[in-house]
Amino acid sequence: MFGLSCVLTFSLSFVGTVDAKTPLGLRVAQADEPTKPGAKKDAGEPSQGEPSKPALGKPSSDEPSKPGAQGAGEPGAKGGGEPGAKSADEPDNPVTDTPVVAKAPTTSKFGVGLHIRAMFIHPWLLGLFFEESTPLNSMAFGAEFVYRRGTFDIIGSVDFGFYSPTDGNYLEKGKNPATEVDYVQFDGLNVLAFSVHFIKHHSILPWMSFVWGGGVGIGIVLGDLFRVSAGDNCDSGTAGDESRCRVVGMNPDNPDAWLNDPKNQGTEDQDSPTNPKRWRETDVWPVVPIVHLLVGFDFKISDQFSVRVDGGFRNAFYFGATGHWFF
Repeated sequence: MFGLSCVLTFSLSFVGTVDAKTPLGLRVAQADEPTKPGAKKDAGEPSQGEPSKPALGKPSSDEPSKPGAQGAGEPGAKGGGEPGAKSADEPDNPVTDTPVVAKAPTTSKFGVGLHIRAMFIHPWLLGLFFEESTPLNSMAFGAEFVYRRGTFDIIGSVDFGFYSPTDGNYLEKGKNPATEVDYVQFDGLNVLAFSVHFIKHHSILPWMSFVWGGGVGIGIVLGDLFRVSAGDNCDSGTAGDESRCRVVGMNPDNPDAWLNDPKNQGTEDQDSPTNPKRWRETDVWPVVPIVHLLVGFDFKISDQFSVRVDGGFRNAFYFGATGHWFF
């Protein structure tokens, strides 16, 4: 009956020709009631002898709509039960989900490269261990295999470095310069190294990026190191000068002639400042750790070719360049 009443209410709200003096609620109530025997057929007129009674029910829903007001059953009203209607808690402008923009896929590629480096060891670094020493100024070269993912490189490399400093006088820290100065000869002291390092790229321009990174590895020591005592005119002021603090009998202008003479070969126990004998140093590690730290710039020449210029420390200070070709 409630549904029928709603339909009748919706229909009668648009009818203005029915008896205006009769309340709308009464008309609806009379329409829903069955006609009593003897009652007039006109549902809009009261029966004889009975006064008109207002219809029972909720007047808010059955009273005629005032001009400009929307009834509960009128079209366009924001009723809670009608299709498409908004609830009181629903905002007028609902927030829509922000579309998620998919990121460009990170590309991966492989490449190969060749590098060359100029190496040097500054005297202040050697000064941490020696009172007197000779500098290292040499070079290294090698090959690399590169895996690049986005702005990150993983590089495996093989490297051959020439680690022979200049031959000359060495005095360890805390030793007596009058008796403990050694003339050291480096005979092909080189290192074959295998390492892996990691490099991060930070783009500056489309064709240039700042790079930094580091790595570790192992180095196989090749070659020999020979020593002989120097005891002629050696003191704290002359210990680093081979022409003044020198090996007895050795010509400082041609040291190899004396060093390579078989009669001057011996052992460590036979060697002394007054009777020098050249002997092979056995306290040399056959394998050494490799520590690599670098900063530099990478220049993109093309999609397949790039050049990295970097410097840093790789068991010695260095400055070098590397060319990479990507597949």
